[in-house]
Amino acid sequence: MTQFSTPMARRGGELDVFTGLLAAATLVLVAGVILMATANIKHSATQGREDGGLFKLVGK
Repeated sequence: MTQFSTPMARRGGELDVFTGLLAAATLVLVAGVILMATANIKHSATQGREDGGLFKLVGK
């Protein structure tokens, strides 16, 4: 039997601990970005006259 006729072992589709940690960290990061964006929109609103925005600067 030669090396070319032996069956090839394939690994794929297995989830390990690090994949789970990566998925959890990604969810936490996305949730943090969304919470910070909504907090910035609320903070940058000016007493009902004008809506806030993600990239709106707040004066002193």
